[in-house]
Amino acid sequence: MEMLVIVFRESLVEQVHAILKEYEVTSYSELHNVTGKGETGLTSQFFLAPSTNRMILVAVPEQSAHRLIDGFKRFRLGQEASTGDLMFPLHVFVLPCEQVV
Repeated sequence: MEMLVIVFRESLVEQVHAILKEYEVTSYSELHNVTGKGETGLTSQFFLAPSTNRMILVAVPEQSAHRLIDGFKRFRLGQEASTGDLMFPLHVFVLPCEQVV
């Protein structure tokens, strides 16, 4: 199993959910109002400039993980090409995952 950690700007939630649905991901955990600082800048919950992230954790078999990662790569590359912005606020990380309970 692999654990995908998908971190993205709140404004991309519909597109990310569409990708999960397209790849038949039906089980995941979603964290709202995730803040931090990374290559795409600082996120905050400041009411005048809300720019929070979301984080989705998906545990899937290795083969499904690779397919899903490819889908997110294509989405990100398409968005970067259309906007010209190489700092697109979507990141996917993969970790080994073993269910123990």
